[in-house]
Amino acid sequence: MIYNMSEVSLTELIEDIITEKLCQRGYNYISKRKREGEDHNPFLMARAVKVCKGQIKGSDGKKKKDFRPKKGKSRSAQGAKPDIVKNDG
Repeated sequence: MIYNMSEVSLTELIEDIITEKLCQRGYNYISKRKREGEDHNPFLMARAVKVCKGQIKGSDGKKKKDFRPKKGKSRSAQGAKPDIVKNDG
């Protein structure tokens, strides 16, 4: 997010950062862990963030990032892969 500092106060910026939401897979991970008996704590929330980032497996047992294109979609939203050719001649 790009902000114009003359229009937005510092407190509004901090509130935007603090109130950022988790992805659906993160919420599913939290609810599964609570059903298994784990208490709600900061470590559980940190692991839910890692699930959203794709760093650990979620409740579905898959390790994936939520911002990747869906099946059948192209990479056009992320840009094309660069063609890198190395000439070691």
